[in-house]
Amino acid sequence: MSDSSADTNELTTKESPKVTATASLNLEQSGQLFRETVNILPTKPDSRRKWDAAVVADLDQDGLQDMLLTEHGKAVELYWNNGGVFSEPVKVISGDTHGVAAADYDNDGLVELMISQGGGGGKKPRYPIEFEVSKDRKISKGKEFPLYQRTRGRAAKMMDADQDGDVEMVFSAFPLKSQPKGANYFYQNEQGKLIYDSILPQAKWLGYKMTVTDINNDGDPDVIFHGGDNIVAAVGGEGLSFSDQSKQVLGELADTTKVRSIAEIDFDNDGDMDLFLTRSKHQFYEERFYDEQNKRFAFFVRRQTFQFDDLTIDGDFILENLQMAYPHFDVFVGSNKTLVEFDAERSGERNLTLMSEQAKGWPQVQDKKGLYIGYLGNGVWRVGGETTSPTAGVIHNVVSRPSVIEPDLLPAKLLENRDGKFVDVTEQLGINIPEQTVSAVAGDFDNDGWSDLFVVRVGNMATENQQILLLNQQGKSFKLASAHGLVSKELGATGGGAELIDYDIDGDLDIIYNNERGRWHLYTNQLNNDNHFITVNVGHSPNKRVIAQGAKLQLKACGNNYVRIVGATSSPFSQGNNNQLHIGLGACSKVDSATISWSNGERQLIDVKKLNSTILVGS
Repeated sequence: MSDSSADTNELTTKESPKVTATASLNLEQSGQLFRETVNILPTKPDSRRKWDAAVVADLDQDGLQDMLLTEHGKAVELYWNNGGVFSEPVKVISGDTHGVAAADYDNDGLVELMISQGGGGGKKPRYPIEFEVSKDRKISKGKEFPLYQRTRGRAAKMMDADQDGDVEMVFSAFPLKSQPKGANYFYQNEQGKLIYDSILPQAKWLGYKMTVTDINNDGDPDVIFHGGDNIVAAVGGEGLSFSDQSKQVLGELADTTKVRSIAEIDFDNDGDMDLFLTRSKHQFYEERFYDEQNKRFAFFVRRQTFQFDDLTIDGDFILENLQMAYPHFDVFVGSNKTLVEFDAERSGERNLTLMSEQAKGWPQVQDKKGLYIGYLGNGVWRVGGETTSPTAGVIHNVVSRPSVIEPDLLPAKLLENRDGKFVDVTEQLGINIPEQTVSAVAGDFDNDGWSDLFVVRVGNMATENQQILLLNQQGKSFKLASAHGLVSKELGATGGGAELIDYDIDGDLDIIYNNERGRWHLYTNQLNNDNHFITVNVGHSPNKRVIAQGAKLQLKACGNNYVRIVGATSSPFSQGNNNQLHIGLGACSKVDSATISWSNGERQLIDVKKLNSTILVGS
């Protein structure tokens, strides 16, 4: 282990505006904390299926965080950060893509992308595809990575499992029947080459979601598998070994079901990582919602024959955000089963308006798979059909009361880390989210010195959805913020993945999140107070040129111990490489000490001479 004095290079400096004398933001007095950006991220304004949160990484190594966004079944697209405004999308790969990992695993100075591919419902298991990104923004031709076995790929994560300075890889998958031991494949890194090592412990059905954390704070990363009927904690041991210590570290909490995401948060600033769990049902169960105020009926079906309650509609039949995935895209109208032709792309959002005379009658036989719509007279319409693929939409002006499916209550949980064992402190900290949630990220959004939580709801397909912002009350409780501005307006969508990014490097944390069958939303933080902050941009280690992935910032100020990790993410499938580590300091005006520790144990002290600035450490 080596220590060296840091030569700090200030990249940007932002002096906090002198607006209020209070040390924390009062949302009720100062208005909305977040505002959705316009003309910053040029995503298409149509709704589509998603897969995961944005992958944030400085791919061209210019000091600005770029983003990879996955449109499930369509493409992975790259958006370059051009000084706080993103480029038009660059397609990296098309098709059924899932988790994405970004890191320079071969230590050649360029970032590699490892992209998992789906398996066609188990009929077409495939290998991941690997790319390399140059500093001049060129992307190499993709090549197959010869995994131990072809899989229905899900997650791809990187971490330095043996603390030698390079990163290993874990792939998870939906196991095939021929894979009874599971498909959580661990690959060791031997001089820049990934070599198959072992199969890690398997969680129960749908337990392929993955979180990398350091449970016992020993500098050796651990892996948590979750998503189905339990949680499995694979704790890193000597060398490259992992052992199942689920009951030891979680106790009865290991039986927690349907954990959608896990966000690291040191809510009490004691220097170890606590965990916030969102929970929701598997996204492919049938859903039916009704918004009485706006007279909207929304539905989602998959792999079933269905017929909803007959709908009394005031005026024309208006269907918004119809989504029908491969292989069943067809819509049939009236007793003659007239096939509807759409101008819009089949894999995205489509909209349809029918007059009663266009859709008279209901077919006696539904001999083809698809969505059927018929007008029965007296303002009454019928909708039904049979599809194997996911099918969803929102019907307007429904004045009758169709039956709905009441969502299960799956409360989110906050688990405190007490010497490597977790205790449920949700109620103790004043968190009460009984509904289903899908994603959360932790960050100090008001720069008051305490990490807050942004939580994405499953929500109601028939309405707009306001998300959840929990403000940390100095580690003692969380307060629900009401005027945060984090609202998604598209209909027919449910919540998706969230991630943090300070895209404009102004010293406050912005948010990027998506909606399943919806859109991407980039929100800029409009923080306007006199709280202090520091951002540390981590490069390679000074001696052995170890990459920043997994490097830890430890900072002490005014009695608090802050920890931030390069590449930390709550994404259950992907692994970004955000090397900009942000810490809010509130009214604290002096940093007592700060150290960066790379994954191989190299350390560098940071002399923080100026707050409200970004400091470059390493090279």
